[in-house]
Amino acid sequence: MSQIYNYMLESYPIKREVMYPAHKRSDLKRVYNNIVNLSKRSPLYKINLSKENQDYTFGIKENAIDLKTKLMEMANPENSGFTSRTVSVSDERVLSAKLLQGDTEGLPESITFQVDSTASVQINVGKELLLISKGLPPGEYEFKAKIMDQEYNLNFIHESRMENRDALKKVAEFMNMAVPGVNATVEKGSSADYGRIVIVSEQSGKYGEPALDFFDTDLYKTGLVEYFGLDRVDTPSSTAEFTINDVRRQTSTNTFNLEGKLRITLNGTSEEPVTLRIVPDSEKILSSVETVLNTYNRLIRIAQNRTRDDKEHYRATKLISEMKSLENVYAEEMEACGIKSDEKGYLSLDDSLAVQAAIDGGMESLFRRENGFITRLMDKAESIAINPMEYLDKTVVTYPDKENKTFNNPYVTSMYSGLFFSSYC
Repeated sequence: MSQIYNYMLESYPIKREVMYPAHKRSDLKRVYNNIVNLSKRSPLYKINLSKENQDYTFGIKENAIDLKTKLMEMANPENSGFTSRTVSVSDERVLSAKLLQGDTEGLPESITFQVDSTASVQINVGKELLLISKGLPPGEYEFKAKIMDQEYNLNFIHESRMENRDALKKVAEFMNMAVPGVNATVEKGSSADYGRIVIVSEQSGKYGEPALDFFDTDLYKTGLVEYFGLDRVDTPSSTAEFTINDVRRQTSTNTFNLEGKLRITLNGTSEEPVTLRIVPDSEKILSSVETVLNTYNRLIRIAQNRTRDDKEHYRATKLISEMKSLENVYAEEMEACGIKSDEKGYLSLDDSLAVQAAIDGGMESLFRRENGFITRLMDKAESIAINPMEYLDKTVVTYPDKENKTFNNPYVTSMYSGLFFSSYC
């Protein structure tokens, strides 16, 4: 045995990292008992310990451990993506919604909205001014802007007489820099020779109150507000009116929080009620499922690559055959959740079926069913991890003598499974 150990030590110089070394005591005891029981019936083999064979057996072993771990995470209610929730809206043209922190406690499973009107922002459209005219005298102009409940005292310095074309741009830039909550632009008037300032509020007023208001403070000369018509309201603000589960509501904005857990955005009105439901987050769930399938497919790929060279590798074919047999037995159960297999044994997702299965709970049932595909697959992954040498071609030296009581040496199987030499025990 020491000769084998020294051979492996020299031919396998790098120490592979232990994957998921922490286990419950009950899990370790069960694995140990499985190794002992396997030792009772395992023949003594002669194995070609080539670098290729080592890479192959370690590869299927590590992927089997990885697969089992991912399956256990998916089956664990506390760790799986099945606990994640998102919001589904029957008509996103009317409203959209998202969870603020993923906390759905206290929220009903469904909420009905009827949107009668959405909130609109106030728009002020100024006077049309001839662009080439130089009507605004130089000087310092004082005026006030009232945005919602906040007042701002403003000073605009007009250094020299200039064309209205330039004055309009200068005032619009000043408004955007000095007054928060507004967006000022210069638009052409009734003809290309005329221009005007258009000011849009970023928020609607409270229950019909003006969101924007401008007025000059100098009573002895034509002020900036009067000259450009900044106080001319073209479109007044309005509130959103809607019902939530037949309860009448009003808001001054189209985006608001509901119960501190949902962010609602009203996009339009509705003739029919729109239903909002708290549902499993299919995107997160399918992302976790894809991770499991990718690990499963890596295991199949290692065996498939093993069979592509000129040599016959019956044991690698045996691994593929066992996995495909498992797929065939549970084909209907898998297909109902959008999981399908191809002729080589690789698994993939049908997006439409998988999304529906994630939302209606079918996917969760698949991963937590006691006597289904996932449970059998988890058992198979553990079996491969305990004895990957089962899928490596080898020569039998002696068979165990079942008639005589022999010492149950757990390290015999461990040596062949790779547990002893790869730091797994």
